[in-house]
Amino acid sequence: MDDFIIRAKELTKSYGKVRAIDNLSININKGGLIGLIGRNGSGKTTFMKLCAGLLDKNEGELMVLNGEPMNNLEVSEKLVYTYHNIEYSKKIKLIDIIYSFKIMYKNFDEYFALKLLKFFDINSKDKYIQLSQGMMSTFNFICALATRAELTMLDEPVLGMDITVRKAAYEVLLRDYSEYPRTIIISSHILSELEGMLSEILLINKGKLLFYKDIEEIQQIAYRADGRGDVLKDYCRDKKVLYSKIGEFDSFSIIYGKLTEELIDMTKARNIALSKVRPEDLCGYLTQDHKEDELKCLWKK
Repeated sequence: MDDFIIRAKELTKSYGKVRAIDNLSININKGGLIGLIGRNGSGKTTFMKLCAGLLDKNEGELMVLNGEPMNNLEVSEKLVYTYHNIEYSKKIKLIDIIYSFKIMYKNFDEYFALKLLKFFDINSKDKYIQLSQGMMSTFNFICALATRAELTMLDEPVLGMDITVRKAAYEVLLRDYSEYPRTIIISSHILSELEGMLSEILLINKGKLLFYKDIEEIQQIAYRADGRGDVLKDYCRDKKVLYSKIGEFDSFSIIYGKLTEELIDMTKARNIALSKVRPEDLCGYLTQDHKEDELKCLWKK
Protein backbone atom coordinates (compact mmCIF):
# COMPACT_ATOMS: atom_id res chain seq x y z
CA MET A 1 0.00 0.00 0.00
CA ASP A 2 1.24 3.49 -0.90
CA ASP A 3 2.36 5.50 2.14
CA PHE A 4 1.77 8.76 0.26
CA ILE A 5 -1.64 10.31 -0.26
CA ILE A 6 -0.38 12.79 -2.88
CA ARG A 7 2.49 12.32 -5.33
CA ALA A 8 3.53 15.18 -7.60
CA LYS A 9 6.45 15.17 -10.02
CA GLU A 10 7.49 18.30 -11.93
CA LEU A 11 3.90 19.52 -11.63
CA THR A 12 3.16 22.75 -13.49
CA LYS A 13 0.00 24.82 -13.88
CA SER A 14 -0.01 28.13 -15.75
CA TYR A 15 -2.51 30.91 -16.22
CA GLY A 16 -1.33 32.57 -19.40
CA LYS A 17 2.31 33.49 -18.82
CA VAL A 18 2.05 33.14 -15.04
CA ARG A 19 3.15 29.83 -13.53
CA ALA A 20 0.92 29.35 -10.48
CA ILE A 21 2.56 25.97 -9.81
CA ASP A 22 6.10 25.78 -11.12
CA ASN A 23 7.79 22.39 -11.57
CA LEU A 24 6.70 21.21 -8.11
CA SER A 25 7.70 17.74 -6.92
CA ILE A 26 6.53 16.33 -3.59
CA ASN A 27 5.28 13.16 -1.88
CA ILE A 28 2.81 13.97 0.91
CA ASN A 29 2.47 11.45 3.72
CA LYS A 30 -0.80 9.79 4.64
CA GLY A 31 -2.31 10.83 7.96
CA GLY A 32 -1.80 13.95 10.03
CA LEU A 33 -2.75 17.60 10.07
CA ILE A 34 -0.64 19.27 7.39
CA GLY A 35 -0.29 23.01 6.96
CA LEU A 36 -0.06 24.30 3.38
CA ILE A 37 1.55 27.67 4.00
CA GLY A 38 2.42 30.54 1.71
CA ARG A 39 1.73 34.17 1.00
CA ASN A 40 -1.35 35.28 -0.92
CA GLY A 41 -0.85 34.28 -4.54
CA SER A 42 1.81 31.69 -3.73
CA GLY A 43 -0.09 28.84 -5.43
CA LYS A 44 -1.84 27.22 -2.45
CA THR A 45 -5.34 27.27 -3.92
CA THR A 46 -4.16 26.16 -7.36
CA PHE A 47 -2.32 23.19 -5.83
CA MET A 48 -5.41 22.14 -3.86
CA LYS A 49 -7.68 22.48 -6.89
CA LEU A 50 -5.28 20.36 -8.94
CA CYS A 51 -5.35 17.68 -6.23
CA ALA A 52 -9.16 17.87 -6.08
CA GLY A 53 -9.47 17.43 -9.85
CA LEU A 54 -11.01 20.88 -10.32
CA LEU A 55 -8.11 22.02 -12.50
CA ASP A 56 -6.05 20.13 -15.04
CA LYS A 57 -2.27 20.34 -15.00
CA ASN A 58 -0.23 21.67 -17.92
CA GLU A 59 2.83 19.50 -17.32
CA GLY A 60 4.15 16.88 -14.94
CA GLU A 61 2.55 14.04 -13.00
CA LEU A 62 -0.01 14.07 -10.18
CA MET A 63 -1.41 11.10 -8.29
CA VAL A 64 -3.95 11.51 -5.48
CA LEU A 65 -5.21 8.51 -3.50
CA ASN A 66 -3.44 6.24 -6.02
CA GLY A 67 -5.19 7.75 -9.03
CA GLU A 68 -5.15 10.75 -11.33
CA PRO A 69 -7.64 13.23 -9.83
CA MET A 70 -9.03 14.78 -13.03
CA ASN A 71 -12.40 13.24 -14.05
CA ASN A 72 -11.92 10.34 -11.64
CA LEU A 73 -15.00 9.50 -9.57
CA GLU A 74 -13.13 6.83 -7.59
CA VAL A 75 -10.72 9.51 -6.34
CA SER A 76 -13.21 12.35 -5.89
CA GLU A 77 -15.54 10.33 -3.65
CA LYS A 78 -12.64 9.84 -1.20
CA LEU A 79 -11.68 13.52 -0.94
CA VAL A 80 -13.30 16.82 -0.13
CA TYR A 81 -12.06 20.29 -0.97
CA THR A 82 -13.71 23.35 0.52
CA TYR A 83 -13.06 27.06 0.46
CA HIS A 84 -14.68 30.13 1.96
CA ASN A 85 -16.70 31.43 -1.00
CA ILE A 86 -18.34 28.39 -2.59
CA GLU A 87 -21.15 29.49 -4.91
CA TYR A 88 -24.57 27.88 -4.53
CA SER A 89 -27.98 28.68 -5.99
CA LYS A 90 -29.44 31.83 -4.42
CA LYS A 91 -32.54 29.96 -3.25
CA ILE A 92 -30.86 26.91 -1.73
CA LYS A 93 -31.19 26.34 2.01
CA LEU A 94 -28.44 25.00 4.25
CA ILE A 95 -30.38 21.84 5.04
CA ASP A 96 -30.60 21.07 1.31
CA ILE A 97 -26.83 21.43 0.98
CA ILE A 98 -26.44 19.04 3.92
CA TYR A 99 -28.65 16.50 2.12
CA SER A 100 -26.62 16.83 -1.08
CA PHE A 101 -23.42 16.08 0.86
CA LYS A 102 -25.11 13.00 2.31
CA ILE A 103 -25.78 11.76 -1.23
CA MET A 104 -22.23 12.48 -2.46
CA TYR A 105 -20.28 11.03 0.48
CA LYS A 106 -21.07 7.61 1.89
CA ASN A 107 -19.44 8.42 5.25
CA PHE A 108 -21.10 11.83 5.62
CA ASP A 109 -22.36 12.20 9.20
CA GLU A 110 -25.59 14.19 8.86
CA TYR A 111 -26.29 14.06 12.60
CA PHE A 112 -22.83 15.45 13.38
CA ALA A 113 -23.25 18.24 10.80
CA LEU A 114 -26.60 19.30 12.27
CA LYS A 115 -25.14 19.26 15.79
CA LEU A 116 -22.31 21.50 14.61
CA LEU A 117 -24.76 23.93 13.01
CA LYS A 118 -26.52 24.22 16.35
CA PHE A 119 -23.19 24.53 18.18
CA PHE A 120 -22.16 27.44 15.95
CA ASP A 121 -25.65 28.99 16.15
CA ILE A 122 -26.47 28.58 12.45
CA ASN A 123 -30.08 27.90 11.40
CA SER A 124 -30.30 25.00 8.95
CA LYS A 125 -33.39 26.58 7.34
CA ASP A 126 -31.52 29.75 6.38
CA LYS A 127 -30.55 30.31 2.77
CA TYR A 128 -26.84 30.13 2.02
CA ILE A 129 -26.85 33.57 0.40
CA GLN A 130 -28.14 35.11 3.65
CA LEU A 131 -25.03 34.12 5.58
CA SER A 132 -22.22 36.51 6.43
CA GLN A 133 -18.72 35.70 5.17
CA GLY A 134 -17.77 34.25 8.55
CA MET A 135 -20.90 32.09 8.71
CA MET A 136 -20.32 30.87 5.14
CA SER A 137 -16.80 29.81 6.12
CA THR A 138 -18.15 28.07 9.22
CA PHE A 139 -20.86 26.24 7.26
CA ASN A 140 -18.44 25.07 4.55
CA PHE A 141 -16.02 23.93 7.27
CA ILE A 142 -18.82 21.92 8.92
CA CYS A 143 -19.82 20.20 5.68
CA ALA A 144 -16.23 19.27 4.82
CA LEU A 145 -15.49 17.92 8.28
CA ALA A 146 -18.67 15.83 8.39
CA THR A 147 -17.72 13.98 5.18
CA ARG A 148 -14.94 12.21 7.10
CA ALA A 149 -13.21 12.03 3.71
CA GLU A 150 -9.90 10.18 3.54
CA LEU A 151 -8.32 13.36 2.18
CA THR A 152 -9.84 16.59 3.53
CA MET A 153 -8.53 19.85 2.06
CA LEU A 154 -9.52 23.09 3.78
CA ASP A 155 -8.58 26.23 1.85
CA GLU A 156 -8.40 29.25 4.20
CA PRO A 157 -11.23 27.67 6.25
CA VAL A 158 -11.52 30.34 8.97
CA LEU A 159 -11.62 33.40 6.70
CA GLY A 160 -14.10 35.93 8.09
CA MET A 161 -14.65 34.10 11.40
CA ASP A 162 -14.21 36.11 14.58
CA ILE A 163 -11.61 34.97 17.10
CA THR A 164 -14.10 33.10 19.32
CA VAL A 165 -15.51 31.10 16.41
CA ARG A 166 -12.01 30.40 15.05
CA LYS A 167 -10.88 28.96 18.38
CA ALA A 168 -13.99 26.79 18.56
CA ALA A 169 -13.45 25.61 14.97
CA TYR A 170 -9.87 24.59 15.75
CA GLU A 171 -11.04 22.66 18.83
CA VAL A 172 -13.70 20.86 16.78
CA LEU A 173 -11.14 20.06 14.08
CA LEU A 174 -8.64 18.58 16.53
CA ARG A 175 -11.25 16.52 18.37
CA ASP A 176 -12.80 15.15 15.18
CA TYR A 177 -9.36 14.32 13.79
CA SER A 178 -8.52 12.37 16.97
CA GLU A 179 -11.84 10.49 16.72
CA TYR A 180 -11.58 9.88 12.96
CA PRO A 181 -7.90 10.00 11.88
CA ARG A 182 -7.33 10.91 8.24
CA THR A 183 -5.23 13.31 6.18
CA ILE A 184 -6.29 16.93 6.63
CA ILE A 185 -4.50 19.65 4.67
CA ILE A 186 -5.18 23.21 5.81
CA SER A 187 -4.03 26.13 3.69
CA SER A 188 -3.31 29.50 5.25
CA HIS A 189 -1.08 32.53 4.92
CA ILE A 190 -1.24 32.93 8.73
CA LEU A 191 0.55 30.17 10.62
CA SER A 192 0.47 31.46 14.21
CA GLU A 193 -2.96 29.99 15.05
CA LEU A 194 -2.22 26.64 13.39
CA GLU A 195 1.35 25.69 14.24
CA GLY A 196 0.44 24.17 17.62
CA MET A 197 -1.82 21.57 15.99
CA LEU A 198 0.13 20.73 12.83
CA SER A 199 2.30 17.65 12.38
CA GLU A 200 3.93 18.88 9.15
CA ILE A 201 4.24 22.08 7.15
CA LEU A 202 4.44 22.45 3.39
CA LEU A 203 5.75 25.89 2.39
CA ILE A 204 5.38 27.14 -1.16
CA ASN A 205 6.29 30.48 -2.70
CA LYS A 206 5.59 31.65 -6.25
CA GLY A 207 4.48 28.15 -7.15
CA LYS A 208 7.69 26.49 -5.98
CA LEU A 209 8.19 24.14 -3.04
CA LEU A 210 10.48 25.63 -0.38
CA PHE A 211 10.19 22.78 2.10
CA TYR A 212 7.98 19.97 3.37
CA LYS A 213 9.03 19.02 6.91
CA ASP A 214 7.68 18.09 10.30
CA ILE A 215 7.62 20.72 13.04
CA GLU A 216 10.78 19.46 14.79
CA GLU A 217 12.79 19.58 11.56
CA ILE A 218 11.60 23.12 10.85
CA GLN A 219 12.87 24.30 14.22
CA GLN A 220 16.35 23.12 13.20
CA ILE A 221 16.53 25.08 9.95
CA ALA A 222 17.62 28.37 11.50
CA TYR A 223 18.04 30.28 14.74
CA ARG A 224 17.92 33.91 15.85
CA ALA A 225 20.86 35.94 17.17
CA ASP A 226 20.30 39.21 19.07
CA GLY A 227 23.07 41.62 20.00
CA ARG A 228 24.75 44.94 19.37
CA GLY A 229 25.01 45.77 15.67
CA ASP A 230 28.80 45.72 15.31
CA VAL A 231 29.15 42.56 17.41
CA LEU A 232 26.42 40.84 15.44
CA LYS A 233 28.01 41.75 12.11
CA ASP A 234 31.29 40.24 13.23
CA TYR A 235 29.57 37.08 14.49
CA CYS A 236 27.70 36.61 11.20
CA ARG A 237 30.78 37.10 9.04
CA ASP A 238 31.29 33.37 8.43
CA LYS A 239 27.63 32.35 8.77
CA LYS A 240 24.91 31.80 6.19
CA VAL A 241 22.44 34.55 7.03
CA LEU A 242 18.81 34.38 5.98
CA TYR A 243 17.83 37.84 7.26
CA SER A 244 19.43 40.68 9.21
CA LYS A 245 18.14 43.84 10.81
CA ILE A 246 20.87 46.10 12.14
CA GLY A 247 19.17 49.03 13.86
CA GLU A 248 20.00 51.85 16.20
CA PHE A 249 18.19 50.25 19.11
CA ASP A 250 17.71 46.62 18.16
CA SER A 251 19.72 44.30 15.95
CA PHE A 252 19.17 40.67 15.11
CA SER A 253 19.98 38.10 12.45
CA ILE A 254 18.32 34.89 11.34
CA ILE A 255 21.06 32.36 10.69
CA TYR A 256 20.84 29.00 8.96
CA GLY A 257 21.83 26.14 11.25
CA LYS A 258 20.78 24.05 14.22
CA LEU A 259 20.57 25.75 17.61
CA THR A 260 22.36 23.80 20.36
CA GLU A 261 23.06 24.42 24.04
CA GLU A 262 26.78 24.41 23.25
CA LEU A 263 26.30 27.16 20.67
CA ILE A 264 24.24 29.22 23.12
CA ASP A 265 26.94 28.95 25.79
CA MET A 266 29.71 29.87 23.33
CA THR A 267 28.04 33.13 22.29
CA LYS A 268 27.12 34.39 25.77
CA ALA A 269 30.62 35.76 26.30
CA ARG A 270 30.19 37.88 23.17
CA ASN A 271 26.91 39.33 24.50
CA ILE A 272 24.91 37.62 21.80
CA ALA A 273 21.66 35.91 22.75
CA LEU A 274 20.55 32.96 20.62
CA SER A 275 16.99 31.66 20.45
CA LYS A 276 14.67 29.51 18.37
CA VAL A 277 12.77 30.93 15.42
CA ARG A 278 9.03 30.31 15.41
CA PRO A 279 7.83 28.41 12.32
CA GLU A 280 5.59 31.34 11.32
CA ASP A 281 8.50 33.79 11.46
CA LEU A 282 10.79 31.43 9.55
CA CYS A 283 8.20 31.04 6.78
CA GLY A 284 7.92 34.83 6.64
CA TYR A 285 11.67 35.34 6.29
CA LEU A 286 11.89 32.67 3.59
CA THR A 287 9.14 34.18 1.45
CA GLN A 288 9.52 37.94 1.91
CA ASP A 289 10.38 40.09 -1.08
CA HIS A 290 11.30 43.35 0.64
CA LYS A 291 14.62 44.00 2.35
CA GLU A 292 15.15 46.27 5.34
CA ASP A 293 17.07 48.86 3.29
CA GLU A 294 14.19 49.07 0.82
CA LEU A 295 11.76 49.76 3.66
CA LYS A 296 13.93 52.53 5.08
CA CYS A 297 13.98 54.25 1.68
CA LEU A 298 10.21 54.75 1.89
CA TRP A 299 10.71 57.55 4.43
CA LYS A 300 13.66 59.23 2.72
CA LYS A 301 13.09 62.48 0.83
